[in-house]
Amino acid sequence: MKILSSAFKLLGIIALFFIGFFFSELSDFVETHTSSPITLENTCLLSSQICTQNGVDIQLQKDTLMPLEPSSIIVNWPNITAEKLTLSLQAVDMDMGNPIFQLNRTTNDTFTGEILLPICIQDTMLWVGTLRANNNNIITVSLKAKK
Repeated sequence: MKILSSAFKLLGIIALFFIGFFFSELSDFVETHTSSPITLENTCLLSSQICTQNGVDIQLQKDTLMPLEPSSIIVNWPNITAEKLTLSLQAVDMDMGNPIFQLNRTTNDTFTGEILLPICIQDTMLWVGTLRANNNNIITVSLKAKK
């Protein structure tokens, strides 16, 4: 009986070790598979023209981004207390990872940053994602990239 109790304790410790070691991957997996997918109809299509969603104005330096070529982004988000915004993207047609970009406050309501997309084998790629000030303030966005 004592051996069985020790074996269960050892298995419990090993299980906790693996859960802790792989926690970020497990949480990313759960978040990816439980969150509702972003539909293009509900996104703010980012370009050099100002796109407005929920009172937030977003503008890119270019209409279409090129991989490995940085492009600036400007966001005017009135009445938000956050010091930084987080832009998280994912490619629509293939798994390109989830690049995350940080935008810093420059004035009272304005945030700026740079987007640098990874290289892709496809000629064109559509990206969708979220712009977050915090968990309750989220804007859904999309953008185009070409080789």
